[in-house]
Amino acid sequence: MDVLDTATWETRAAALTAELVAAGVLSDPAWRDAFAATPRHLFVSRIIDGPASLSAGDTGWLDAVYADESLATQTRPTGDGATGREIASSSSSKPTVMAVMLERLAPEPGHLVLEIGTGTGYNAALLSHRLGASNVYSLDLDADLVDTAHEHLAAAGYSPHLTAGDGSQGWPGEMRFDRIIATCAVTAIPPAWVDQLADGGRIVAPLDAGTAGPLLVLDKTADDEVSGRIDPFPVLFMPMRADVSSPFAPGQEPSAAATGIPHYGTTTVAPAALLDRPELALFLWLHAPGLRLAGSAEHGVVVAERGSARAEADLTPLTEGSWAVRQSGPYRLWDTIEHAVAAFDVLGKPGAARFGITALNVPGKQFVWLDDPDSDHSWPLGSGF
Repeated sequence: MDVLDTATWETRAAALTAELVAAGVLSDPAWRDAFAATPRHLFVSRIIDGPASLSAGDTGWLDAVYADESLATQTRPTGDGATGREIASSSSSKPTVMAVMLERLAPEPGHLVLEIGTGTGYNAALLSHRLGASNVYSLDLDADLVDTAHEHLAAAGYSPHLTAGDGSQGWPGEMRFDRIIATCAVTAIPPAWVDQLADGGRIVAPLDAGTAGPLLVLDKTADDEVSGRIDPFPVLFMPMRADVSSPFAPGQEPSAAATGIPHYGTTTVAPAALLDRPELALFLWLHAPGLRLAGSAEHGVVVAERGSARAEADLTPLTEGSWAVRQSGPYRLWDTIEHAVAAFDVLGKPGAARFGITALNVPGKQFVWLDDPDSDHSWPLGSGF
């Protein structure tokens, strides 16, 4: 099959666009035109699904490309000693999420846009269609991805500015952008982004809160500051990395097994609630930055990890309202979770939309606040930049 067969891909792109419109995530006519006119298949010639993969021309490949799904396109070894174990390190994001983020970005004609995380180049193509390729700048830590994205974009007829580099440092040189969009998750706003954002500019970036996190939609409110509300739309992105050979962000690498005598106890906090309520997961992450939650009915436990601290809580109660918990590591992580849940209840179980962020261009001068920047309740935002 010819990948440029317009009778095939244009029909599929139009159907995908109509699906996004029907879902209520794509309302701007200019973005509708961009999604309908951009051939996603040119950017996803190979899809990785666990040990299997689909390549251009395979049965089902084109169906997968134009489905409203995130598609893994690259993996990296975890480096934790698990033979052959790799996790995704690049992907073509779910079109629903892309549409939401682009509409939140709200660029205007003539705006310069910086994209952090080139990946396949598909998002840069959408931006190029909307704004003109000369107004689009995109960088990625992985030089190989940048080279491949350049080929993809050229095949689609676009030539935005591309470079390889550390996304936390922004675009090399003295540049100012009207909009900055990140297609990787962050735990704080890199100061370079604040510096490179023009007056009145906007940043849209996913918050890496340990699970499917919310979006940060921040406007420049002073020369050295961005501020705004957290958008509760749940998104799940790979973290912004500093090492191209690793799929992890700094500090997120698999920790050594916890040592010491484990503690066995019980909890009155329903473990399943930690996975079923994104607003609670966000609140827990604010109290324990770096917290990772996982679990399933199949395995019967919820696992919480932060560094070398680990807790496992059974999903099946011992008695009504009581669950078994096993904790190990340098401190009792589940105890921290219980205290955070109690505070969450006292504050009225706040949803993500009640939180906002103020970030200065100085590490350590960024915080999350509840309801108002001058609120009595605020938490420092993680750094590392």
